[in-house]
Amino acid sequence: MSFLVLACTLMAVDGDTLRCGKEIIRLIGIDAPELPGHCQEGRDCAPGDPLASRRALEALSRGTAVINRQGRDHYDRTLARVKVDGVDLSCAQLAGGHAIYRSDWDQFGLVGKDCNVAKPREAVRASTGTTRAQNVGSAPNAAVTGWSYRNCAEARRAGAAPLHRGTPGYGAHMDGDGDGIACEPFRR
Repeated sequence: MSFLVLACTLMAVDGDTLRCGKEIIRLIGIDAPELPGHCQEGRDCAPGDPLASRRALEALSRGTAVINRQGRDHYDRTLARVKVDGVDLSCAQLAGGHAIYRSDWDQFGLVGKDCNVAKPREAVRASTGTTRAQNVGSAPNAAVTGWSYRNCAEARRAGAAPLHRGTPGYGAHMDGDGDGIACEPFRR
């Protein structure tokens, strides 16, 4: 494992892959919707809007990045956890409903644990409904898990706003009117 502050501009290839110069970085533990034409017949691809997923990752990847390399995949991409300005990109994509958790792509279960999305070996599917992320089974409560965005600007950069009480990333400190919806564009 190595940590490196990137000296390049990160570019989102899709919702779970970044480019830094010539290096292709695949975020571990998540799977994002495939871009049009990339989900081959017979393949089980992640649901959702691939363009929204890529835009969310693009917005998240602006800032100071730290990469934790964990190996290479069979496409010779770097497998890594990436944080930008302290935000874990895998967790943010899950919380924003832009990816699903893949325990089989999370060797030690750290993404599932750190992102509070699953018990080891439990797959989680993000919802594309009005609540930004909903897990199969019981949804974690931010008050119970302790994970939330630092502020609404961070949630908006992740494409996760507005956040609803009980969804990953929600924090009461961002819900100024206490109605259970944080970072809404207009308060009631």
